[in-house]
Order: sequence, then C-alpha cells, then structure tokens
Amino acid sequence: MSLKTECRNAIYHYADEEAQRNAALTGEHIEYVNLVLTLLRDSYKEQNLAGATTFTVSEQIAATLEEECPWID
Repeated sequence: MSLKTECRNAIYHYADEEAQRNAALTGEHIEYVNLVLTLLRDSYKEQNLAGATTFTVSEQIAATLEEECPWID
C-alpha cells in the first residue's frame, strides 16, 4: 500500500465516509471531522517529506482523536 492510501485508511478509521458526508451536509460533528482531517493530513505531509514508506498515526494523535471522538462513550 502507498503512504497516501494508508493515510486515507487512517482517516476513514476515525471519520468514515458517512461521518464526513454528514459533517459537510449538516454540520454534524464537523469539529471532530475537521480535526481528523487536519491532524492526519498534516502528519501525512510530514511523513512524506521525511521519505517514509508507510504511514503511521502517532500515539499522541491517536489519543487525541480517541479522546475527542463524539460517538464513542
């Protein structure tokens, strides 16, 4: 898998297509979806510039996204 594909899969793990679509159309959980997109895309850019061949979600980002997730109690 490519770095880009792995990043996309990580994004879908935290905010699947339905959640992203709902955020865009109705504003539902838009803050969280934007957080997912921003953190993971920025991480992708950093890893890509560093020459990484596999995408990894840092422990700090994973913890933040899990803590902020509005649909997990």
